[in-house]
Amino acid sequence: MPGPARHSDCRAKGASPFGHQKDSSKVRVHSISQPSGEHTRGIATRAPLQHFLGYLQDNWGAGKGFTVSIGSKILRAGIALLALGALALQGGAAWGALWVVQNEQNIKDQLVASQFDTPESVSSYIEQAGLSETGALYLKASLPRVVPSFEFGRYCTRNEPGIGVLGCYTTRDSRIYLYDVTDPRLESIEPVVAAHEMLHAVWFRKSPAERDTLAPLLEDAFAALGPEHPLVERIDSYEADNPASRIPELYSIIGTEIREIPDALEAHYSRYFDDRSSVVDLADRVYRVFDTLQAELDQLSNELNSRNAEIEGLRFTYEETSKVLAADIGAFNEKADTPGAFPSKSQFEAARSELVERQARLESMRITLQSKITDYNTLLEELLVLNDEVSELNQGINVTLEAEEELTPPPSELEE
Repeated sequence: MPGPARHSDCRAKGASPFGHQKDSSKVRVHSISQPSGEHTRGIATRAPLQHFLGYLQDNWGAGKGFTVSIGSKILRAGIALLALGALALQGGAAWGALWVVQNEQNIKDQLVASQFDTPESVSSYIEQAGLSETGALYLKASLPRVVPSFEFGRYCTRNEPGIGVLGCYTTRDSRIYLYDVTDPRLESIEPVVAAHEMLHAVWFRKSPAERDTLAPLLEDAFAALGPEHPLVERIDSYEADNPASRIPELYSIIGTEIREIPDALEAHYSRYFDDRSSVVDLADRVYRVFDTLQAELDQLSNELNSRNAEIEGLRFTYEETSKVLAADIGAFNEKADTPGAFPSKSQFEAARSELVERQARLESMRITLQSKITDYNTLLEELLVLNDEVSELNQGINVTLEAEEELTPPPSELEE
């Protein structure tokens, strides 16, 4: 923004055919003030929301846990979708390996689950997610532990900006670790993550033949969602981290988040859920929190972009008009200083009156511009408040944001 244009006084000095007027009779056209404010040349950055994922970490260190990953629309500010849970193969076993003979595993699961002292939080997850006795058994057999944020990274890790791990199933100790979500707006995600990781434990226990039977059903259900579905981005993220994770992640995500699935899959999941719609409802509830903020951010962003264009156009017109008026005032003053330059007093008054009218129109333009700048900055403050809310939500789902360049209001001390 150019510096303020301080306009010259329009002085009527000695502008009559009768010689110079006395100083006491000088008439002034006062300087025009310019708009003040902190209007930005552009739109402030919107902090993005994340998706949460889940994952399996293998022994070569690549990992996905139940993560939250961020969208990359910003500075256009988009909010990315929620992605849930993941497996973490943190032991030495490969994806397709079975630890022991199946019946021995079943016996072990029954024994471990029966001896597990189920915390109240886990019992609540079982009920809220609509798990069946079998689903509850596999969750308990994985000795689920809700871990506070400061300790969670010891068990489930994925150090990428925009990715927040919320849970993982580890083959090292056959356990499920769950991030302790403390934001009340997001608490319904915890049972979803628990169910997601439970299905990872189930998948890991299945034989190659069972997996081969389920894989095409999962692919069909995934394809039916269409290329624009948020799950497409999430699965791409999983595969980029570990190509072998595609089917296991589809198994957990479809089972906990997708409402309409083929009958064969619904029948399969009924072994682990008495009411699978319960866990899908919980996932939808969390998505709505993010979707609502996304809509508000989009609306504010579009409004600010529109107002920004209007303001910049009006500012340009104001500045150009101001320059022309300043030049004309200077010319008038110079002429007024020249004896006899105005043939008559009426011509002098007419010229002066025309400048005063132009000055009044310019002042009206300034007031309008200042009002629009004030309204813009009020909306900008609303956007900043939403950004703070987004940041709180991101922290609540264990997301570390990548630093984004933000447009900040430049100083524009336009004189009043």
